[in-house]
Amino acid sequence: MALKTGVAKAIEGLRNHFRQNRFEIAEKPDGSAFVIIDDVPLGPPYRQENSWIGFYLSTACPDDDTYPFFVRGDLERLDGQPLKTPLHRDQVFPSETGTPIERRSAVMVSRRQNNRSSWVHETPLLKLLTVIEWMLKQ
Repeated sequence: MALKTGVAKAIEGLRNHFRQNRFEIAEKPDGSAFVIIDDVPLGPPYRQENSWIGFYLSTACPDDDTYPFFVRGDLERLDGQPLKTPLHRDQVFPSETGTPIERRSAVMVSRRQNNRSSWVHETPLLKLLTVIEWMLKQ
């Protein structure tokens, strides 16, 4: 199994940015991959100080939108308010069975980039950082 060039480059960029974090990578036969980054800092407005973040890098990477992202299933707000759309409880990541990554309970973070022309300019790393920034402003 070999990762597609775009997928491999995206993972390299993510590893360079999150140097202290543990990664789980599940390569698929088509060259795509499921990715989980552990211990990504969160904190306020969430009760949890950190979360794993999971996502799928398709064979079209980097020319497509990295979407959706998944975080720990027990995510809670400090103020006790329920999570609101586009945060969706009761999900599982990865959704496929038979991957070497153990499936886990998740909250889906549905932040789709609808402007397709920007997909080539927004790397998976940039999209992930944008999603984290958005989450912390909620």
